Amino acid sequence: MHKILIVDDERHARDLIAELIASYIPNSEVSKAESAYKALELMETKNFDLLFVDISMPGMTGLELLEKIHETGKQPYAFIITAHRRYDYAIRGIRLGILDYIEKPLHKEKISNAAKIYLSKIKSEMLELKVHTGVRRIPIESVVALEAVDRNKVKVYTADSLLPDVTDSLSELHKRLPANFCYIRRDCIVNLHEVKRYNPKTREIFISFQNKDCLFVASRNNAKELLTNLPPPIVKIC
Repeated sequence: MHKILIVDDERHARDLIAELIASYIPNSEVSKAESAYKALELMETKNFDLLFVDISMPGMTGLELLEKIHETGKQPYAFIITAHRRYDYAIRGIRLGILDYIEKPLHKEKISNAAKIYLSKIKSEMLELKVHTGVRRIPIESVVALEAVDRNKVKVYTADSLLPDVTDSLSELHKRLPANFCYIRRDCIVNLHEVKRYNPKTREIFISFQNKDCLFVASRNNAKELLTNLPPPIVKIC
């Protein structure tokens, strides 16, 4: 599930982007905020993979919003919406890692191109892992789960293989992963896009690993957040 947030003080712009992006990015959940302050409020309880942010908003600009988000340690992908592209905006935007600018007036071709850029970006993203032979790079989208062995050793599960001796800390790896990677307990992170079944009663999570179901169990403290972040079709009481 791609969690997307649209931040714009113009209702028409919010509704147009929401309608188009839901059709261009399959398996997406779109939220809307009419101000930067509302966006920050939403982000206190939910992680987003992608933001569409208007630069010119009352009270706090879009770039100021992105700077505040980055101060929290979150790094969602973002597109900036602007009526006038300026050099100083471009410099700040590059520093904040935005994917691109979308110039007004908005229309479906511009939103379609933005969706293609985002989907291409996440498919090409690589995760660098420290292993005993040096560094191994794997596609982020191939990772299904990560589990701490001890403080500085992690097992990384991909759809078809297991890397049992990655010498990174789980917390450091989490900082390099997108919002669809969620702690299910202190020593385990799962890719929510890869969850096949979840039993809220037993807190059992099933993820496909090497063509069979692999079982993980969430802690009581993380179970509520997990239910909030999983798309409803996945939640199943067995």
